[in-house]
Amino acid sequence: MKTIAKPNESGFRGALLQLYLVACLLSNLAGCSVFMAAQLPDRKNLEVFKPGVPRQVILAEMGLPTGYENRNGVRSEVYKFKQGYSQEAKISRAVLHGTADILTFGLWEAVGTPTEYIFSGTDMMVLVTYNGNDRVETVEYFKGGEQSE
Repeated sequence: MKTIAKPNESGFRGALLQLYLVACLLSNLAGCSVFMAAQLPDRKNLEVFKPGVPRQVILAEMGLPTGYENRNGVRSEVYKFKQGYSQEAKISRAVLHGTADILTFGLWEAVGTPTEYIFSGTDMMVLVTYNGNDRVETVEYFKGGEQSE
């Protein structure tokens, strides 16, 4: 009777296979919360919304406005954006989530992903009115921001 020899899985090949499986598991543990923390929006410089600042400075920081109106020579623009976080804060959050994922074998994702979804930045809507020289005259915060009412 012929028998087919099986390779020795308990030797070097078995250890290599186990190491490969552990590496695959650990690479999958860094899940959504790490990626979400790294992809958060950047923090915008709200100091550009001060009276006297030229319109070009605001355009450079915020991009094009979402709406505008020119009535009787007075230009008003609406800026909508998501106020995000500094680069340091985003890196710290991603490292925290990655470490927690590894220490809890991925269970942290049940907490980390909803947390990142909730704290993904503040929606902002700002109305800026310019004078005849295209400099900021008044600023009103309609949504988000420390100065909203």
